[in-house]
Amino acid sequence: MRIVIIIFLVLNYSCLYNNKHKEHDKINPTGLKNDFKILRQTLEEAHPGLYWYTDKTLMDNHFDSVYALLDQHMTRVDFFKILLPLVADIKCLHTNLRLPNDLGKSAFQLTKLLPFDFFCREEKIYIANDYNNTGQTGAEILSINNNSSKKILKALLKSLPADGCNETYKYHLLNQGALREGYALYFDQSDFFVIEAFDSSNMKPLMFTVKAKSPRDIPAVKNNPSQQPVYLKFQKNINTVTLTINTFEINTKKFIEIISAMFQKIKEKNIQHLIIDLRENGGGNNDNIPELFSFMAYKPFLHLKRAEMNAGSFTYLRHFKKPDAFKNLHGVDEHNGKYLMDYRYAGTTYKQPVKAFSYTGEVIILTSGHTVSAASEFAALARYQKRATIIGEETGGCYYGSTGGNYINLMLPASKLEIRIPTIRIFTAVKEDFAHQPKGRGTLPDYVVSPGIDDVLQNKDVQLEMALNFIRKKNNRANQPKK
Repeated sequence: MRIVIIIFLVLNYSCLYNNKHKEHDKINPTGLKNDFKILRQTLEEAHPGLYWYTDKTLMDNHFDSVYALLDQHMTRVDFFKILLPLVADIKCLHTNLRLPNDLGKSAFQLTKLLPFDFFCREEKIYIANDYNNTGQTGAEILSINNNSSKKILKALLKSLPADGCNETYKYHLLNQGALREGYALYFDQSDFFVIEAFDSSNMKPLMFTVKAKSPRDIPAVKNNPSQQPVYLKFQKNINTVTLTINTFEINTKKFIEIISAMFQKIKEKNIQHLIIDLRENGGGNNDNIPELFSFMAYKPFLHLKRAEMNAGSFTYLRHFKKPDAFKNLHGVDEHNGKYLMDYRYAGTTYKQPVKAFSYTGEVIILTSGHTVSAASEFAALARYQKRATIIGEETGGCYYGSTGGNYINLMLPASKLEIRIPTIRIFTAVKEDFAHQPKGRGTLPDYVVSPGIDDVLQNKDVQLEMALNFIRKKNNRANQPKK
């Protein structure tokens, strides 16, 4: 069984609209309310983490407030827009909503986009790439067509999925295209955009106008700088190796072969400092987590406390894309409305450290907002077992667990909107300590290091440099003569 994350880069917005809605594209209130009823009841029946990070009373109030809006004809896009914050309020990054594919052939099409890549950090928006050659790369945007940056960020942040109360993952999505496309969805698609900005290098305000670009004129943002999923890089001068793992979406047998060969090299070279880079890792095969950790574990360990799903039947099974997959679900009935699903996860049984090629030196893990799902579980496990120093940003996935796997793809009959609903909830094998590791947050780094706009423009890797300096200082102290 694998937990696989589909990154929500607002590619769900790839079929948006140009404000020329036709009356016959609208859905009547009866159809909208029926779709909503199917959505809500399926979430309540199937999603085992529906009230994990949002109180049931608050979630029910949100359901009721959205239902109250469905008293008039509405386009599918407008229905989509009001459902996005509701789905985001579940606080589960594996739960997401999609527009139907056929919107690309209708009047609802995204055609006019802001001609920038953005870098967003701490409620601010910067221009990271400028496809109109205005010369304003690096400027802080204060408003777009009189919409303040705070207003824009507020609208988009509340509509993007993330685990728990985490925001580093949401900012990652904004930087990967969600701001550009989300602006088109929630604000406007103009021929021209009037930008109010601030040039920090010259300490002066700016006002300029840019022409919109079509999606084909804007290069897609690449997640992984390297095409290699897993690779090593040795730093002989400081007895260090960086193990970059860009995905866990690898067959477990193949993963073990790859990792075993790499740890054999590490042992042969007698490496004392290991940096594991998970900053571009969006998760994948959950069973790979205990396999990797077994190479650096000091003692037998658990990866997961338990895995569970809701017991019971599905009222709207006929609206599932693959209903047969959910007709004969089973687990250990705990007679409390839950099925225990531990048998689906290797991490729920104790794993022994490997004997051959085990690594006993120092470990540093680099994390970012894109360290989610299985990758964030590895960071949590290493933190709890006190086996690594974490450098970078709070992970995008929650420290205490997540909901994912065995997905329902539900299609709402009137609007044809699709929602992906995970049905298995997993708990990482860590002790609850909300004082030091708050509920609903990702694994918190020992050393918080986040790039700024200048670092991005200069292509500086401040997190890796911090890790290398950390090691250099340790080596220098170790090499100093004893008094």
